[in-house]
Amino acid sequence: MGRPKKTSTPKVKQLVRLRFKKCRNGEQSIYLDLYQDGQRAYEFLKDENNKALRLLPEIGTPDEIKAIKARNHQVMLRAEAIRIEREKGVIELGKVEKKLTSLGKMLLKDWLVQYVGLISVSVGIARQKQVNNLEFHLKNWLGSKYDTIQMQQLTTELFRDFLKHLRNYKRKSKMKDEVYTLSENSIYEVFSSLKSCMGRAFREGIITKNPIEGMKDNGELPKHPTVQRVFLTAPEVKALIKTECRREDIKRAFLFACFCGLRISDIYKLKWSEIIHDGEDLRLELTMQKTKDPVSMKLNEQALIWLPERDDATPSDKVFPNLPTPLNIGKVLTKWGNDAGIQKRFTFHSARHSFGTLMINNGVDIYTVSKLLGHRSLQTTRIYAELVNKAKDDAVDTLSGIFKG
Repeated sequence: MGRPKKTSTPKVKQLVRLRFKKCRNGEQSIYLDLYQDGQRAYEFLKDENNKALRLLPEIGTPDEIKAIKARNHQVMLRAEAIRIEREKGVIELGKVEKKLTSLGKMLLKDWLVQYVGLISVSVGIARQKQVNNLEFHLKNWLGSKYDTIQMQQLTTELFRDFLKHLRNYKRKSKMKDEVYTLSENSIYEVFSSLKSCMGRAFREGIITKNPIEGMKDNGELPKHPTVQRVFLTAPEVKALIKTECRREDIKRAFLFACFCGLRISDIYKLKWSEIIHDGEDLRLELTMQKTKDPVSMKLNEQALIWLPERDDATPSDKVFPNLPTPLNIGKVLTKWGNDAGIQKRFTFHSARHSFGTLMINNGVDIYTVSKLLGHRSLQTTRIYAELVNKAKDDAVDTLSGIFKG
């Protein structure tokens, strides 16, 4: 029996492509590979100041690497914009239509694979995972058709049906008799990825018309919902400290997160090698699971109180090794909060929100809080300042109720 033929994902046939050439100093120059008047040509890209567009090597301190990544991201956006403009200018309309017809036969599943490859240079891991989530829901919706549907078969009406599917989505729990549905935020994120994916397909010439535009024009696209961020005040955190919890490891992990701002994904993965001795202090030196950005932070006295004893644990051992699933952690937190007399429903992520609001409430500037939380944008951190101001307004409003009538 002969060997089965290897199958490969067809590449997107761009008429103008971005190429990279490594320089001796480690930088990468960017140039265009294009066909013009039947001849192959190369064009090295320059910025508005007539300087060569180059990607810098991502080396140095964590802060330097982060700055270089942000700078390279902007360079890639500029290079892609130039590529699109050149492509429009070097091809004749008749040739474009013929090429579009051929590219439109690409399968949706193949384009999703190619799309992830195209954006991997300029976006983080979180954005790439959102595309994987989009792929999961498209497979769930299309069933066997997912393997055969072509890009040119995608229509506005088809995506309207996809949106209806997401809003009626139900998944039965394997552990117990519960049915899960998608939140408005989850639906928004799926369609946000779909919108970006189809927009790129249109710019690459894979489709002649973006089917998402029909929904956008009619205002049918899901809106970004207002997310309710629950945080604990200092008295509420104190109440939790005084209250017994049926899982001491969960109590320690949650309170540790309250005083350092880690997400649950970081708590799950945290190793003793990421807690470094710095003179008399201990520091967190880790890469965040969600964003893959480095974070360096001194552990304060309260965080150290809730840090488990290391005993004979090795550097590769986890700091919180036996934590249950987020679902079971949530059940423990609910019981613990009720016992502490806290009148709000909170999750493990509320510990991160609590850290941010406690910092701002105690006069720490928003830029420093942003760095401690590992936020890429100050706009994200400003949400915590708004939460603090809202809590102050609500506290003042209680006077109206006291003296009403």
